[in-house]
Amino acid sequence: MKNKISLTLLSFLANFVMAGFATQFGMLIEPIANKFSANVNEVASIFSLLNGGALAGTIAAFFLIEKIGVKRITLISYVTIAASAAAMHFTTSLSVVMLAMTLIGLCGGVGLCIAGTIVVSVWKDKIQSTMLVVQDATFNVAGVVFPMITTYALSNALSWSYSYLAVGIVALSTAGVALLTNFSLCESSNETTGAKDESEWNLGIISGGVGLFLGMLALYTFLTWAPMFVKTKFDIPFEDAGNIITQYWSAALVGALVSTVIVSRVKIQHFVTGMISLALVITSLIVTTDNVESIGYLTYGYGFACAALYNAFIAYGVSFVKTASSRNVSYILISGSAGAMFSPAISSLFESVIGLQTVMYAIPVIYALIIAMLVVSNRQQVRLTAQTH
Repeated sequence: MKNKISLTLLSFLANFVMAGFATQFGMLIEPIANKFSANVNEVASIFSLLNGGALAGTIAAFFLIEKIGVKRITLISYVTIAASAAAMHFTTSLSVVMLAMTLIGLCGGVGLCIAGTIVVSVWKDKIQSTMLVVQDATFNVAGVVFPMITTYALSNALSWSYSYLAVGIVALSTAGVALLTNFSLCESSNETTGAKDESEWNLGIISGGVGLFLGMLALYTFLTWAPMFVKTKFDIPFEDAGNIITQYWSAALVGALVSTVIVSRVKIQHFVTGMISLALVITSLIVTTDNVESIGYLTYGYGFACAALYNAFIAYGVSFVKTASSRNVSYILISGSAGAMFSPAISSLFESVIGLQTVMYAIPVIYALIIAMLVVSNRQQVRLTAQTH
């Protein structure tokens, strides 16, 4: 039991570390630009290196986790992240910061796959789904903790890099916990199969990945275009319209914590279908309402509904396989990362062709497609279960 707890702690720390780098970047763009006398747009592009690195990391994890071993790749990843954070703190070159952020994204992406692999290996059934959703709550908690450190550092005239150095210390602690932990529970399933590339694939696991891709596509389309949509539709200042994003993230933390309780009591299939249905209803109301006052309340509801969907889709996908492998987890994470990364490019292309209003109307349509796919995969699972009995 003690070993299960330390492994689960590692899975939470992996999400905590990645969130530490991702959630506070917007606060650091200007301080970094001032420090290195760089253009703000040039500095902002560093965030793309973090996201691109994370996508590359999830793809690399698909091939590497089973070859290198969970413990070894965990140690390599978090020592590299800690060293990269230290490099950003001491460097006088923006190029070093860019390289460090790419490495952090790469290793952080691997770390997220490790986190998912640990939970699906260590826990089973309903508690597995609960632990995966708790990981999302951990991500959101870090999104509150580290920006507070950043605010303290900047308001006390400390270097911008102290906030990332704090995350680096957590990464080093994660490597320390990994060094002292026995990973046999995570690696035994791969050893017993005899073939390292033997993973189970069916419509359920595939729909988990496709559903998360479409879910992230819809969510990041909303986060990208909602302020401009609200500004244009209701003719209000952009600063006021921008509050919609703050409202989303404030509700996300509460939603992730509440979702943890819900998932411990209902089947993951019902939870995912219910939350996607709620997102469909809320986004339909957001894009059709003529009452500007209701937008804020609806956005809180949307943040609540989407708060835990990332790891909920992992739990949903792996519920369709008898023994989930690291490749199953990596596949779903790759799908989610791709949806988040390509959403701005895809939505920008469609915005220029069909207009902003139509792009916003497409969001509830995407959720309707996800629901249709979930219904089909759930029915197939019921049919297969009936046949085996």
